[in-house]
Amino acid sequence: MQQALSSAAGRATGVLARVSGPDGPWVGTYGTSDVTTGAPVPVEGRFRLGSVTKTFIATVVLQLAAEGDLDLDQPVQHYLPQALPDSYPPIPVRTLLNFTSGLPELTPDDLPTTPEGIVAHRFDDHPLTELVAKAVRHERPFTEPGSMQVYGATGYYVAAMLIENLTGHTYQQEIISRIVQPLHLCNTTASTTATTIPGPHSHGYIAVPQPAGGTQLVDITEQNPGAGGMISTTADLDRFLTALFRGRLLPPAQQAELFSVPDVAYLGGTDHDPGHGRAYYSAGLLRATLPNGVTVWGKTGSTYGYTDGMFTTSDLSRRLVYSFNPTTGGGNDLALVNRILTAAFTAGTSS
Repeated sequence: MQQALSSAAGRATGVLARVSGPDGPWVGTYGTSDVTTGAPVPVEGRFRLGSVTKTFIATVVLQLAAEGDLDLDQPVQHYLPQALPDSYPPIPVRTLLNFTSGLPELTPDDLPTTPEGIVAHRFDDHPLTELVAKAVRHERPFTEPGSMQVYGATGYYVAAMLIENLTGHTYQQEIISRIVQPLHLCNTTASTTATTIPGPHSHGYIAVPQPAGGTQLVDITEQNPGAGGMISTTADLDRFLTALFRGRLLPPAQQAELFSVPDVAYLGGTDHDPGHGRAYYSAGLLRATLPNGVTVWGKTGSTYGYTDGMFTTSDLSRRLVYSFNPTTGGGNDLALVNRILTAAFTAGTSS
């Protein structure tokens, strides 16, 4: 594991990973939490979750389904009649969670994606309704909901809007009251406005090209929390993942949705994908079989300056949570992620 973390040299300023199993946790770090001071990466450091927030959103939606407040087979339009264009076909709620809705995604024309643009606009606020309204102006990737799978964010923006419409609270408030507080995730926050990271943490950076050539690292730790704005630690995410897989958060019928991967093609998929051309996402989770034959379930996430993930075998015999600080503006750095995953699940694990 330490060799895998050290392979981040030149790719990330800091790395943190926690591997848990029957013998307890192992926690390792690499790099620095602050390029100016050279301070070490804190082993209990907090980090931005990005799309790992989707697993929390999916859990809340499934809880609402268990409580009878929504039907996963009902169209989104039944609950949010004004959210989608009238020309859209009925889009079942379930398809939002398993990425088969066919909703279009935001493009670089909608939000800045260049390093300079990210730095200049990192404090901008983008409400869910604005994000969805911008996305649905674009062409849908496929026309029949449920017929294909492709990863995206728009479905989860709509799912978060569903939570808010049904409960009268922000989706962040529902995550806190339904998951964070009951599980005592003391170092996890889901703020709608706070731009800072509380407690110990590694800084996030982005490399901005300079007029004379080369790049300069700009600290973007502080930013608008946005739609994937949760903050947590490796220990808290390990506790959440364990509770989720042990059925502490969902009844059996909704728990089954976590492990129900649609039997459809993955749009643009290849033999190198986790699904080898077929779907590999369920409701809020990703399924991948590693080269050694071990199957893991989990979720990755990324936002500016932070990339993270949580994975486990289905029996919880081996669990991994990691976070690192890329300087490229986000993205999962699949090569580094694969090295960390392979190291974590190589010995003494079962599928």
